[in-house]
Amino acid sequence: MNDFKFAKTAPIAKGWSNDKKYHVTDSEGHQYILRISSSDKYDSKKWEYSMMLQAFKLGVPMPEPAGFGTCSRGVYSLQGWIEGTDAEDVIPTLPKTQQYVYGLQDGSILRKIHSIPAHQIQESWEARFNRKIDRKIEMYNACPMKYESGERLIEYINEHRHLLTNRPQTYQHGDYHIAI
Repeated sequence: MNDFKFAKTAPIAKGWSNDKKYHVTDSEGHQYILRISSSDKYDSKKWEYSMMLQAFKLGVPMPEPAGFGTCSRGVYSLQGWIEGTDAEDVIPTLPKTQQYVYGLQDGSILRKIHSIPAHQIQESWEARFNRKIDRKIEMYNACPMKYESGERLIEYINEHRHLLTNRPQTYQHGDYHIAI
């Protein structure tokens, strides 16, 4: 971490990504989360950072993007620190009605995120999402546990695949959850 000049640095041992995460404080007392990824992730992390900037500009409640670049340990992104208790620890302790209200709020947040147009030329949404559906159905069929009306759900999905034709492409978060 010799590329950075922080007054305080504390590793964060949470989350599912392979990023190295740190709670850092600069000499003026500003706190951040510093994420460092391997150098081969530069393009995907640059794109991810640009999506964070767009989401922040839309008013999505999130840490403010504060920096992106390379360092001796790989690719880094710096975001403002939000003080508090992790949602994954708090949400299960709340009444079900409050959890529901937060779920509705999260749906509104995702709607904002998903309003960001896809800026890359990609194969059609229909082809990509149908491939994903096929993979999920195959996984379900291979699983020994079944839902009571699982076959009806699969029929419903298959009967409505035509709705994917000519859909506009937007950014899809895909990993939105309460963990860090």
